[in-house]
Amino acid sequence: MKKISNEVKIGVTAVLTILVFILLYSFLKGRNVFSSKAHYYVVYDKVGGLAESSPVEVNGYQVGVVHSIRFIDAISGRLLVVLSVDKNFMLPVNTVAEITTATLIAGMKVQFIYGDGPETYNYGDTIPGRLAESILATIEGELYPLKDKVVHLINAFDSVISSINETFNPEFKKNFAEMLAGINGTVQSLNEVLASKETELKSTIDNINTFTGMLAGNSEKMNNAFSNIESLTDTLASADIYKSVENLRNSLERAAILLENLNSGHGTAGQLVTNDSLYINLTNSLESLDLLLKDLKANPKKYVHFSVFGKKNVPQ
Repeated sequence: MKKISNEVKIGVTAVLTILVFILLYSFLKGRNVFSSKAHYYVVYDKVGGLAESSPVEVNGYQVGVVHSIRFIDAISGRLLVVLSVDKNFMLPVNTVAEITTATLIAGMKVQFIYGDGPETYNYGDTIPGRLAESILATIEGELYPLKDKVVHLINAFDSVISSINETFNPEFKKNFAEMLAGINGTVQSLNEVLASKETELKSTIDNINTFTGMLAGNSEKMNNAFSNIESLTDTLASADIYKSVENLRNSLERAAILLENLNSGHGTAGQLVTNDSLYINLTNSLESLDLLLKDLKANPKKYVHFSVFGKKNVPQ
């Protein structure tokens, strides 16, 4: 048997080493040389940090990797991205290969946004692509207006601090310290007054408690008193006080008219009250009548003649 030379052994070993290195490199790049993959091409203006071996996903499930990225030409700057996708996944027409962030911190990926078909792309077709707005760009866009507000707030806060520093000058601090000392003195005096009047305060509180206890104990009597008052008010309400007061007012008005007539001399009573001559004449008449009655009593024969046997001729 012919012996294999050392040169052949070295050559075979070198070839095998190169093949293993290629296989290992392909595996580390995310390529499986033993499985069948379909390639799709996408043209982008920008890839936003997408790199080879970045994942390609459908609804969050990885179906492939980015095979390669290269410039189409040096003038336009557009990039051709080759996607290596499992052949088991067919892409409907109008499917879009969107570049988006893989994680919040770093990394990019390609996700397929399925189209409405109904036909599918063939292997090796060029499909539409777009660069989605990154989360960081979105956050930056939302935080940018907030940044201006924060800066304005910080400036305002700095102005307030400056005003406070200007206000708290040595004189103000001195006055403030004196004010606090005065307040402390007032509080101390109040404590002394309260301490000296503690017995009286306790007595007052006890009296209040006693009074409230008395009210609670006589609540039934108070209820009866209120009931009697309510009955009295109902009785007064049903007694038609308004009509009685109206009659009294009318009587007073008539009495006032009568007194006014008496004062003015209207009527007999008024003449008697106000006319002196009528009073004098009446007095004189009464005196004459009195004299007549006295004379009649003293000399009855002078005015009355009686005869048992007949009328006697009285000399003329």
